Amino acid sequence: MSINDITTPLDSAALDSEAQYDLYYRMVMHVLDEFEINLVEWNHYRICTNEEQKALEEYCKRLAFSLRVMRLKYRFDEEQMKVDLTESGFPNYLELRYIHNDLDLKDEFKAKFPNADEFKKKFLLQLMINKEHVSKRDLFEASSSLYYSRIQEEKIFKKFILGKIKKTKSTFATYVLDWAFYDVTLNRPFICFMYFDYKYDEKVEQEIYQTVQDCADRYQDLNNMAYMIDKRLKHVHPRKIKRVDLGILHSIFSKDDHEITQALLKAIAVKDVKLNSFSLTTTVETIDSVNSSKVSNEFLSFKKQEIQVWSDVKTHKYILAPHRVIQLLYGKIPKTIIHLHHEPFEVEELPEV
Repeated sequence: MSINDITTPLDSAALDSEAQYDLYYRMVMHVLDEFEINLVEWNHYRICTNEEQKALEEYCKRLAFSLRVMRLKYRFDEEQMKVDLTESGFPNYLELRYIHNDLDLKDEFKAKFPNADEFKKKFLLQLMINKEHVSKRDLFEASSSLYYSRIQEEKIFKKFILGKIKKTKSTFATYVLDWAFYDVTLNRPFICFMYFDYKYDEKVEQEIYQTVQDCADRYQDLNNMAYMIDKRLKHVHPRKIKRVDLGILHSIFSKDDHEITQALLKAIAVKDVKLNSFSLTTTVETIDSVNSSKVSNEFLSFKKQEIQVWSDVKTHKYILAPHRVIQLLYGKIPKTIIHLHHEPFEVEELPEV
C-alpha cells in the first residue's frame, strides 16, 4: 500500500446524514462560484493576470462539474462521498480518482441501464397510474444512468491536468504553461503557471510537458519544484512560477485547529453567525528567476548548463467570506486579518433553502 492510500477518519470522513450532504454540496458549489466571480477583483488588484484568470476559471468549472457528478453518483447509493475535514473542506482525492476510473466503464454502464426517458416513463407509470412508490433501487439506477452519461474526460478535475503552452503578454517571458493537480495528501486543488523562454522545437515542447508532469504533479516547496523543472529542461529558461492553493474551506464541517476554523465554529455554536457560514483561505505563491549561472553537465564536465538563480518564495494569503464572517474574524483574530496581503474579499452568503 502506498503512503498516499493511507487515510484517517478525518481526511476521509462520511457526513452523518443526507441533510448534511445537501448543505455540504451547496456550500462547496457556492464557494467555487463565488471564487470564480471574485477573480475579476483579483485581476483588478493584479493578483492574477487576464490569462491566469481564464485558466483559474476553467479549473474552477472542472472542479464544480466533478462535484455535480459526485452528487449524482452518490444520491441514492448506500456508500457516501468521503470528505477531508482537516484544513481542506474538499472531497478526498480518491473520489476524483474514482470518477476518472469510471470513464473506462462508461460505455458498459450506459448499455446496461435504460436512458433517462425510459426511467421517466416508468416512474410516471408507478406514481400516477399504479400509485406505487419508486423503489430506492430504481432511483439508484436512474441516477447511475445519468452519472455515466454525463461524465466526460475534458470536464472533470483529475489528479493532474496539463494545459497547453501559449504565448504570453507578460514583459518578462515569451511563453506560459498552466497546469493543475489535486494533491493526494492535502486533498486540495492547486493551479500552477510557469512563464519561460525557449527556442521553439517540437521535441523540447514535449520535454516541457513531460517534465512538468513528472516534477510538478504534487505539493512541495516551490523552490524545489522550480529547481527540478529548470535542471531537467536544458533548453528552456523559466522566468517565473506561480502556484495558487485554491484553499482551505472553513465551515461547520471542519474539524481542525486552524484559527479561522476555531473562530468560526465558536461563533456558530453561540449563534453569532449562521450555520451555513464559511470562509475560504487561498494562498498564492510566486518565485522569480533573478539571475542565471552555468554549472557542469552531470555526464560531460566540459559542457555547462545554464540554470536559474531563484528569488525567495513570495507567499500571499487571501480570505474570501461573507460580510458577517469578515466582521467576526476582525473581532476574533485581528492580527491575522490585518496582516493579510489584501483585506478580505467579501462574497455572497450561502442562500438558505
